[in-house]
Amino acid sequence: MLYHPDKHRDPDLKRQAEQLFNLVHQAYEVLSDPQSRAIYDIYGKRGLEVEGWEVVERKRTPAEIREEFERLQREREERRLQQRTNPKGTISVGVDATDLFDRYEEDYEEISGGSLPHIEINKMHISQSIEAPLTTSDTAILSGSLSTHNGNGGGNINQLLPSAVFYATVGPLVFYLAIQRLVIKPYVCAQKEQELEKQRESAASDVAKKKQEAESAVLLMQESVRRIIEAEESRMGLIILNAWYGKFVTDNSRKHERARVIDVTVPLQCLVKDSKLILTEASKCGLPGFYDPCVGEEKSLKVLYQFRGVMHQVVAGDTEALRIPKQCRGEMDVVL
Repeated sequence: MLYHPDKHRDPDLKRQAEQLFNLVHQAYEVLSDPQSRAIYDIYGKRGLEVEGWEVVERKRTPAEIREEFERLQREREERRLQQRTNPKGTISVGVDATDLFDRYEEDYEEISGGSLPHIEINKMHISQSIEAPLTTSDTAILSGSLSTHNGNGGGNINQLLPSAVFYATVGPLVFYLAIQRLVIKPYVCAQKEQELEKQRESAASDVAKKKQEAESAVLLMQESVRRIIEAEESRMGLIILNAWYGKFVTDNSRKHERARVIDVTVPLQCLVKDSKLILTEASKCGLPGFYDPCVGEEKSLKVLYQFRGVMHQVVAGDTEALRIPKQCRGEMDVVL
């Protein structure tokens, strides 16, 4: 109803309403079909765009689709593990086939009753190694080998860390603490930041599109929000005074980081019904008028609202359920 083009007379609002109404219609077509919904629940929107689903997967039940997805996930995890640990192995076998070739010698005398040549494995060597990268220049290597020759054998396991051999013998504890603090932690943080930056870059176009859709939705909500506020004020109900969604920086040690939040006052007020606002356990970036202002980072929702003439403030995690006004003793807001 909110996005129906006939509800808006302004040409710009009507055009924006048509775009959002088409998205709602597409969502309805997916969610109303059990097969499409099962694919979307597991694979997301990309799963619906994969060619061949309607032919290959149409007869599969949601449980079968989920099982197939989990199998593919396990295979991806195994490939990732192999890429990180770089496993290597060799197997060599020594075979004594003298009897096979002796039969072709002119002076060979065939043993009575023996029609098959005697072939024997008399030695074997197996080696395996894996690598564990610690820093950009240090790699721990765990290797092992097993050898047998004529029934006798032996094996060994070695652990090598080329850049740490000396320090491990002089002061292993001091070395570990120093490396952990000065090398490993900064390296891990840098890696996470690089991965996060790549994730932001790959999602930049999608975020820009979602931001435009959210801004359009907020414009279309203005009239409905005005009526909702009037109705809530007449009965001293729930009024959303301010609401922000995104990454908040409250830790003094992280003051150098920039908070990335968006104003979601209008979208939340639009969701108020009968003096109540109820959000389920799901990421809030999918709500109408919302988008993700900090892809890949931890987000929360901060709401300042008025109920029965008293101001309250509540903070909820991105995937936490939220119900205001609070009614249980264990769920009291901060009263301002």
